[in-house]
Amino acid sequence: MTKILPFLLFFLPLLGQAGQAQLEMQADKLRNAAMAAFEKGHDQQAALKLNKRALRVSRHLPASSWRTIENYDDAGLYYYENNQWKASAQHQAIAVLLACGVEESQPMFAVYVKRLGFAFSKYRPGQDFAPIAANPLVLLEDIPLNLRGNADLRRRYFDTIRLKTDKSGARYLYKLKRQAVPASCYFKPETAQSTSMQSE
Repeated sequence: MTKILPFLLFFLPLLGQAGQAQLEMQADKLRNAAMAAFEKGHDQQAALKLNKRALRVSRHLPASSWRTIENYDDAGLYYYENNQWKASAQHQAIAVLLACGVEESQPMFAVYVKRLGFAFSKYRPGQDFAPIAANPLVLLEDIPLNLRGNADLRRRYFDTIRLKTDKSGARYLYKLKRQAVPASCYFKPETAQSTSMQSE
């Protein structure tokens, strides 16, 4: 047994990588099928159904994975086309906040924020979106938008505190982890320049 254990420990990272690759492949397949249903079949309901399945799969990936972010961004589009303004704004906001400060997502970050602006113009037509565009992190404390209800955002930004259980079941408090909140969602120009040069 003592000889087998180091052998198994050697292969655990490889098994983890294979499992993640399989999840990524499954998430990609569902995301592509959802977009095909939306674009080719003009079937928003099928697109939303497939998107929900893709989000369930991507929940097993890191919250800041571009696949997770893209699935939320796509959901924002599907809800928008279905005239579900709050759901659209919520999903676009989740995409923006998960992409916030993530180098891999910087090339698309401005696009995510722009799409969030479209959703907000329908969800809250009278609200000035400029302060949100300048600092999307303010949405973490937007109580009516209720982003704390999202498991992926909670994974990244919130501590979950279990309160006393009563007859209706357990109650939870979600407290913002200040150390998990980046100083800004926007990379400094010199950082962005060096990133773009590396990707060429």
